Amino acid sequence: MYAVVDIETTGGNAADHKIIEIAVVIHDGTSIVESFSSLVNPGVKIPAFISSLTGITDNDVKRAPSFKEIAERVYELTKDKIFVAHNVNFDLSFVKKEFAELNVDFVRKKLCTVRLSRKLLPGYRSYSLGTLCSARGITIEGRHRAFGDAEATAKLLTQLLSQDNATEVLADFFKNRNKEMRMPPHIALESFENLPCAQGVYFFHDQQGKVVYVGKAINIKDRVRQHFLGATHTKNRDMFLNSIYDVSYKTTGNELISLLLENEAIKKHYPKYNISNKTFTLNYGLYRYTDQTGFTRIVINKVGKRDKPFVGFSTNAEAMNYVLGKVHEHGLCLRLCGVIDSRIRCSYQNPFGTKCPICEGNIDVENYNQKVIEAFDGVSLQNTFLIKTEGREKEEKGFVMVENGRFLGYGFVDDSHEVSEFDALKSSLEICYDTQDSQNIIKSFLKKSKLIAEKPIKIYHYQEK
Repeated sequence: MYAVVDIETTGGNAADHKIIEIAVVIHDGTSIVESFSSLVNPGVKIPAFISSLTGITDNDVKRAPSFKEIAERVYELTKDKIFVAHNVNFDLSFVKKEFAELNVDFVRKKLCTVRLSRKLLPGYRSYSLGTLCSARGITIEGRHRAFGDAEATAKLLTQLLSQDNATEVLADFFKNRNKEMRMPPHIALESFENLPCAQGVYFFHDQQGKVVYVGKAINIKDRVRQHFLGATHTKNRDMFLNSIYDVSYKTTGNELISLLLENEAIKKHYPKYNISNKTFTLNYGLYRYTDQTGFTRIVINKVGKRDKPFVGFSTNAEAMNYVLGKVHEHGLCLRLCGVIDSRIRCSYQNPFGTKCPICEGNIDVENYNQKVIEAFDGVSLQNTFLIKTEGREKEEKGFVMVENGRFLGYGFVDDSHEVSEFDALKSSLEICYDTQDSQNIIKSFLKKSKLIAEKPIKIYHYQEK
């Protein structure tokens, strides 16, 4: 026997909201044999948008019984029956919460008609109650009212139970600790089962395929399972689980690339349920070019994904201090080094108490440009390095690349390749944005891991324990 239940509530989670209407339709496996429905006085105001959706107002429930007054009826109707609902975890969480407040332990076997429909009626674009009933010729008398939705769910159950493979599917559903019944209502079990027990980054997608959450894990499958399990029901958790329609992943084989990939993905997709790492703060770099008069100029600017500064810095102030040091050490022009407005003669702005050779006309183009070369050449080599990592498979190596102080990205190569030829590895590079977060990840990782570097281009060797 089945007890098909539908409820209307003041909000989306059992922790903070109350039932305002409940219906229980008893189904014997073939047809409806009994039913019960009642408005419920929640003891709190009904939000306007709920009244707009359901038509139930504060005045309607004013003289309705409290849940306590109908609890015995609901308990007896559902006793020794399978608790059925369309997205059963939602309805059951509210009913269990109401009984818990009465110090009653409400334990029932459960069956979700969303998940059962996915198994027995594959191929629908959506498995909402409205879509399924419309497609299956079931009329809903009173949409978004408890009895109308419960009756329609019971009629849908009749069709589901008449499918050829229904007995086999139900037997699987009712196995102890059945995975299917603990999954979010809209995600296929196969999507979960296909996840690897490997290190990497996973992505939750909504109905349109948009990424709504990005996470990293040492074991992707175990971490995703943790998201789905748990008896707690909060507003954010329920909304989160109900928005998940698919899960995808990328394996990395090591913690460093997982951190960098997660950081990049969060900034790229700006997922709804991620809180941190969304701020997109680019690093700064030094660029040089030759102006119309032949002088080499230095410019400080933000670093785009495919820009090529000759050295990078985390902040504009850090870059500016570095340039000022070179100006002082080599007698360069503040104007041509981008420190002050190019229209101002830096003789009057020089903080070092010396005359600017350019603004005073005391040096020619060739000699000045040589000063720039002496000041800035060799900087790139000091800030260029690779970090060797483990690959995604035994026959593979990973690497993280930083060039001229700028994080370029990460990549993987076959184990037969030597991770030392810097330019050769660029063909295998997954290019990333050089952000302050990515720089902080790398700096923190190098400091924590205490890696030993080779020279002249630093190659850090990292192997996870």
